[in-house]
Amino acid sequence: MIQEKTHNVRQNPGLSANRLADFMAASEQTRRSILRSCKFMPRARVIQHQEAKESIARYVSSADFSATDLETRIEILRNGLHGSDFDNEVAEHNADYIERFMEKLPALPARVQEVLQAGKMPSLDIHGVNLTFSPDLLLKRVNQRNSPKLGVAFFRYAKNKPLSDEVACWQGAISFGYLDTRVKQGLGDVDPEKEMCVAVDMWTGKVHQAPSNAVYRFNEVKAACAGIAERWDQIQPPDGAVI
Repeated sequence: MIQEKTHNVRQNPGLSANRLADFMAASEQTRRSILRSCKFMPRARVIQHQEAKESIARYVSSADFSATDLETRIEILRNGLHGSDFDNEVAEHNADYIERFMEKLPALPARVQEVLQAGKMPSLDIHGVNLTFSPDLLLKRVNQRNSPKLGVAFFRYAKNKPLSDEVACWQGAISFGYLDTRVKQGLGDVDPEKEMCVAVDMWTGKVHQAPSNAVYRFNEVKAACAGIAERWDQIQPPDGAVI
């Protein structure tokens, strides 16, 4: 009898910006769990909030998508036919996400002049670790010297659980560091601004800007990535996992 695989294995070190922020703020025990889950990826489907994030990003960035449209989206998610019990559960979670956003209505930094929907951006190699970078919004402005500035927003949401200040600081530092590195590599032409590199806590409505020590923190991220790359091959699968 052929046993079904339950995990896929990522051979090369890789983390998303969100997972790297979680890693940097975590205890050593939790760090091991994060790396194990990133290397040995469960094949079972997990709850995702892509519908909610895309709808909210469209609302924030477009005058053509109103609060009424968001309410309609909630109604469709809650009352539509989505297929399996799991699909219905995902729809319900996404409806909760949008509803919470509408209750809190987080305010982006006042300096932001233009908001665009974002998406997956080119990955960045940090000392052997592939950093995937998929912000929810691009934030832009032109300063008094007529120089364009760029930032990004990541939506973070965990029901009944505020985003910790430490995770948010790492998220902002990683965002600023990513954009700054791209410019220094000649792959970006707009300088980032710390105050526009934000993590938006959708549960509380709090908007966390990148910390003043973002450059120092990103250097810490680079050192951590070098360590992740060195230990990647030694990370063992979860107990009982079928690869």
